Amino acid sequence: MAAAASPAVIARILKRKEQEKKQKQHQHHHHHHRHSKRRGSHQGSNRTPSPATSPKGSPSTSPTSHFPVSPRRGSHPSPRISPKHPRPRRGSSPNPVGSASLPSLPSSHTNNLLTPSQSHSPAGSPVEQHDRTITDLTFVFGKNGSAHHKGSNHSRDASPKVSPGASPKSSPKKSHAKSNGSEEQANAHVVIVGGGYAGIAIARKLQGKINFTLIDPKECFHHHIGALRSAVRTDFAKKTFIPYDATFGKRFKQGRVKDVNTSDRTIILETGETISYTHLVIATGCTGPFPGRVDDTITTDEAISRYNNLAEQIETADKIVIVGGGVAGIELTGEILSAHKNKNVTLIHAHQHLINDDVLPGMRTKLHEKLARYGVTFILDERVKNLEEVATNVSKPTTVKTDAGTEVSADLVIRCTGVKPNTAVFTNNLGGKLDDSGRLKVNELFEVDGLEHVYAIGECNDVAEVKMPRHSTAQGELLAENIVRKLDNKEMKPHTHGQLMMEISLGPNAGVSQVKGLILGSFLTKYRKSKDLFVHRFWKKVMKQEVPH
Repeated sequence: MAAAASPAVIARILKRKEQEKKQKQHQHHHHHHRHSKRRGSHQGSNRTPSPATSPKGSPSTSPTSHFPVSPRRGSHPSPRISPKHPRPRRGSSPNPVGSASLPSLPSSHTNNLLTPSQSHSPAGSPVEQHDRTITDLTFVFGKNGSAHHKGSNHSRDASPKVSPGASPKSSPKKSHAKSNGSEEQANAHVVIVGGGYAGIAIARKLQGKINFTLIDPKECFHHHIGALRSAVRTDFAKKTFIPYDATFGKRFKQGRVKDVNTSDRTIILETGETISYTHLVIATGCTGPFPGRVDDTITTDEAISRYNNLAEQIETADKIVIVGGGVAGIELTGEILSAHKNKNVTLIHAHQHLINDDVLPGMRTKLHEKLARYGVTFILDERVKNLEEVATNVSKPTTVKTDAGTEVSADLVIRCTGVKPNTAVFTNNLGGKLDDSGRLKVNELFEVDGLEHVYAIGECNDVAEVKMPRHSTAQGELLAENIVRKLDNKEMKPHTHGQLMMEISLGPNAGVSQVKGLILGSFLTKYRKSKDLFVHRFWKKVMKQEVPH
């Protein structure tokens, strides 16, 4: 066993270590001021500076005298770098590679320009890092999206994470409310009719802040952005139905609204049950033909079965006619031809150009060119006149006829025509608040014309912007913020329009996007949307649930 060190030896060791520590702490200080100290000592004496004081014999007052003596050959003095701002490694660039060539995206979507591995990590999906963006897609889609709101921060991640099956807290955050606002928040009850993109957006933002009830006829949120891929790939449909109760717990109520009474602030369900509200939010969206939309009278299992059945019909058909050249018709055509390259697909559209006039001509041109390379046959500016007589979504030889006399033989006809507002239930008491198209008339705060504490958001209102999930999400998030502000006796923020941002997928690996006036092709569209159609984002980031396999 080694002999123990004497106290004197231990003292010397400790003293030496303390000196070494002090020497290291003052080393850079001494190095930086070494020459200035020498200059001070020279000023205090009559000695002539030695040649070592200034390189190459320069006097101590030369411009380089404050740098270390005798710098290495070829080196350049540089300022010290704070530990918080480390010097970049050799070969690195202060900006990501290629950042100068990337288009300038909306501030709410800049986090989405990730590498493929980042954008599809278990933590999120292509838009997810949007909608931190959508806001919600503001949108997804997110912060969503092109509809920006002054002074607001539409971050989806601002909502508290909810464990599946757990009931969210309904008590208000009193630290954010005034003395009278906290009492109003505690007594508030927001009833949200409709669980589409706008409905779940406002519900998520109200969780943990204001008591609310979300009402929808279905037991699951239908992520209809992925509906067209569900019609082609049998493994995809189940990923587009996300249970409400696992996210909202007792705040969700499955049911169908029969009527609304704004005078006593109640809504009546078909079961006869009456629910009182302090604030009513109508977010009933739109209805449309299958496969773009799903009838809310059928169950989730029945809907998945319908999608799988249509996928089988598409696989067996040789000649397919798609009626409608809007977003749904274009995306379905792309999905079909990405999965079945040898199909004979004809796209019939009642207007001169694909899609609508809201997008730039360059986007319509690029979409047309890409589909033409897939081998699509276009019949434009002609309307199908026998659509009601033709069997749709089922393999059956038939002839499609247009008003211009064109006849097309088909094995399968799929309808992708437009949608209409789902507001029929409100014609009784809110009939005077509907415009000619059936949408509820609202102001810049989404307040229904002439009604206090009644709002309409998403596709069912008459806000003059493209009806798309990204915009619906942004409206829901803004209204949630405004309701909290109103209860706190703060001024509400008006809705403002931003530049249109639209992404159209043409199968998992292709698509076209319009972002801030720029037309982008398949590379960015693929990783932002096409690869998984925001499925992971809505399961994990929005609804806080695990994606089914």
